[in-house]
Amino acid sequence: MKIKKIEVLNFRLLESVSCNLEDDITLIVGKNNTGKTSFFEAIRLATSTDGKFIFEDFSQSSYAVFKSCFNKYLESKKEGITEEDQEELEKELLAEIPKIKINFEIEYNKENNESLVELSEFITDLEDARNDATICVSFEPKNTLKVFQSYENREENSIDLIKYLHQNIKFLYENVCYAIDKKSDYKRIIEDSFKTKIQKVMLFENIKAMRILDDINSDSNNALSIGFSNYYKHRDKTSNQDVKDLENTLKTVSEDLKTKYEKVLESIMSKLGRFGAKTLISIPTITIDSKFDSEKVIKNNIQYLYLQNEVNLPESYNGLGYSNLIYMILELESFIEKFKNSKKVKLSNLLCILIEEPEAHMHPQMQQVFISQVSEVLKDAKNDTDIEIQVIITTHSSHILSESGIETELGFNRIRYFNRLETESGGYKIINQDFNNLKIKNDKRTFRFLRQYLTLHKSDLFFADKVILVEGTTERMLLPQMIKKSAKSLCNEYVSILEVGGAYAHSFREMLEFIKVRTLIITDIDSAQKHIEKNKKKTSKCKVDVGEFTTNQTLIKWLPNKTTIPDLVNCKVEDKIQDNIRVAYQTNENGYNARSFEDAFINANKDFFLTEHPIDKGKKIKDEFSYLKNKDISIEMPDKFTSKQKTEFTFDIMSFNEKEYGEWKVPEYINEGLIWLAKND
Repeated sequence: MKIKKIEVLNFRLLESVSCNLEDDITLIVGKNNTGKTSFFEAIRLATSTDGKFIFEDFSQSSYAVFKSCFNKYLESKKEGITEEDQEELEKELLAEIPKIKINFEIEYNKENNESLVELSEFITDLEDARNDATICVSFEPKNTLKVFQSYENREENSIDLIKYLHQNIKFLYENVCYAIDKKSDYKRIIEDSFKTKIQKVMLFENIKAMRILDDINSDSNNALSIGFSNYYKHRDKTSNQDVKDLENTLKTVSEDLKTKYEKVLESIMSKLGRFGAKTLISIPTITIDSKFDSEKVIKNNIQYLYLQNEVNLPESYNGLGYSNLIYMILELESFIEKFKNSKKVKLSNLLCILIEEPEAHMHPQMQQVFISQVSEVLKDAKNDTDIEIQVIITTHSSHILSESGIETELGFNRIRYFNRLETESGGYKIINQDFNNLKIKNDKRTFRFLRQYLTLHKSDLFFADKVILVEGTTERMLLPQMIKKSAKSLCNEYVSILEVGGAYAHSFREMLEFIKVRTLIITDIDSAQKHIEKNKKKTSKCKVDVGEFTTNQTLIKWLPNKTTIPDLVNCKVEDKIQDNIRVAYQTNENGYNARSFEDAFINANKDFFLTEHPIDKGKKIKDEFSYLKNKDISIEMPDKFTSKQKTEFTFDIMSFNEKEYGEWKVPEYINEGLIWLAKND
């Protein structure tokens, strides 16, 4: 059993939004103020026993509909109107008066009879071809005509309709639950405690990032204590021998302490016993007992420490990001444990966990760890017992999106993009763009390209472990692949990649030196030569072996602070490094010194490109690259690229199938730079 779709109507920003759910993780993304939080709140109000809708929950577009309905009500009361017309207007009122509706479309397995016991009340069709049920929670009028009659008979005539509804909606509206058939207009009302019945079918749990945490050295907000306590509370305590041993140990300690308490307090207890003995007032006899509650011990009596080299630090000394990460994982595990261990009381048929903006207090690397850990927890739970768990996550994090929303098998299918579009009337509405509906031509190749491009993790460099400055788009787009090849350990650090161009990299000098972050600058040697024409000096780009000087301002003004090509070619490695910053530009490789990244890449992979194509015999690997297809690189190395050719060449590299054709090499100057960057000395 699983939830296939949740639809929200007339709730806050969500005038009409439908969201299909994946079997495991669904990611809801979008700009601010696009209804992501409202979507979760609608679910909570519809399913929790303490959830209550109020007038402010109606979408603003419904205000005009309320007024239109009231005008129809007045029209239905006009003298001379036929009975037939009156009935038609009243039908329109019943259909059009705004209602907040939350629909849950369930897909069930007919072979699992046990799961259908609770769901059966919501099933409206028993056709063999059907295995769906839809639960509708509606906030609607108790009596549609009385809504307008009560307004018409109001005591204060100065109050307009919207203000009157705002003040009186709780008397005029109620929560109603229906089992509905999505293929017809049929619906059946669910009587008595419908929220309890819904929870027996599907249980929603919420995990919110602990934004109440602060950096104050205090025990008031100990995330680990709370998290571990919740986890212990929901564990199966009946069949776990370790838990039984803990409970027995605490019981023994309690009995031992009771005896010792009595001895320590014997004197004062004796005095209390004599107090008031000869008066009309007597103090009741007091006895002492000792009791240890294991859940309270886990929460209040255990100190959780972070292991350090010499001194173990209390949890309040650690960063909020780690506390938040551990707390949310513990909450996730706690909900799953509670769900797994409720077989006797049959808590629910499926569990849906809502996680709202988990990236709070977390830097990008930690966000990736969190979402990957969520995936692992769900896999473990599924392998452990055959239980149905779905997770919905709202996030602003591109790192969570790239880690979980873009996969080789699923593609972009987990992503639901909440977007705000302007309407013809000048207002706006929220729509949900489901990436399952995204159609891509040349799907496999384009997806490989998009996957590489969208997994470029951009963030503010002040939070980065390492920084790479690159000259152009080509290097920036290919760096994730080159890092995996040359310095895989960098994948475990957060590396901020900034595309700055060779002419502007030196502008970052003071800032990078000040924050002391390890930085690699990847740039071009940009060789040129001087010409004298009619007593005028002129420069032109040229190959390195005939170049006189560089036009690259980073190499001239910063590192290695050299102007001539011979000096740059013969520059020692130590001259390219200053404190925690290193520059990397084209060097001699395979007897050739490239001028740009593109010809350096071709030169580094020359032998590879000239090998025979593994599938199309008679062709060579280079034929997979449009720029090289008709060039003989065994005779001359191409070194001139237009912007369009650079773009096409980059796309070819990113979409190149290395598993099928073999792996390309990273140009040596970049390889050396990345190896240096991976070090921490």
